[in-house]
Amino acid sequence: MTCVLAAASLSQDGPSFHSKVEIVVVPFTVVDASGVAVEDLSRDEFHVYDNDVRRKIESLWLDADVPLTLGVIIDASESQKDQFEEHRRTAAGLLQRILRPGDRAFVVSVDEDVRLPVDLTDAAVDIRGQMNGSGGDLFGEPCAKRGSSIPGLGPWSVCGSSPLWNAIYDAARIKLQPLTGNKALLILTDGFDSGSTHTWNQAADAVSRADASLYAIQYRSGFGGSFAADLYRLVRATGGTWFRAPEGEYGPIVSRLGMDLRRRYVLGFRPEKLSGKRRHEVRIEVTRPNLSVRARKTYFQDPQ
Repeated sequence: MTCVLAAASLSQDGPSFHSKVEIVVVPFTVVDASGVAVEDLSRDEFHVYDNDVRRKIESLWLDADVPLTLGVIIDASESQKDQFEEHRRTAAGLLQRILRPGDRAFVVSVDEDVRLPVDLTDAAVDIRGQMNGSGGDLFGEPCAKRGSSIPGLGPWSVCGSSPLWNAIYDAARIKLQPLTGNKALLILTDGFDSGSTHTWNQAADAVSRADASLYAIQYRSGFGGSFAADLYRLVRATGGTWFRAPEGEYGPIVSRLGMDLRRRYVLGFRPEKLSGKRRHEVRIEVTRPNLSVRARKTYFQDPQ
């Protein structure tokens, strides 16, 4: 799965996330060549590298069925307007299948504005009904429309018609970062950003800082584009993956998210104290043949 990378204290019951401590915890999934999760590995079968320096693994355990917080971002921009109702049906269908008692979810929509039609809510609440209600309140950092102005915003704070990276950045920073436990974002989009004030790299870093992962369902663009390179980079950087439009067949998406988020290894290691770097690249390797690790690539170390 993805690498939930965060400074944390370790306990036998799992990670308790907070900053400015000496242990970094890294949730991840290991799969075989068929994509089936492998859960019988020992600590000695893993190596972890922090900025290409191998570190000692202090602890390893299997995390099972920790409650999930899932944020769904729906692209409602001009290039997706013909598919917007399908996006809403798909989002509601996936939430119904993925969420369990104790889980939470929220929904963000993106066109020229970023809005929050469903605020963070319990899985038992009628999310489908809330999604069919009003468009929701404005969400995240304010953006000026072209030809208008907002006092205090500089010339680069003017958004385009589809600020996807802004929506991901703010969903991770505002909604997910303050929370603990399993966290992920799922975006339904063609993958083409227009006029965000944040880059895809900054959005990826925000997801990493929130100890979350990003998954994407990619749809055809109403403007004809299909290769969304920055979306693919963002997804890979956060340890997620992307799916083609499910067309009512939700099984593969539900299965992958369940595998990545419901049962996963968690290892802990001590970072190099005197590195002087806040942004760290992390890599986990498994020594047993024909297996691969799904993990995020980045974590951020708070200054001491």
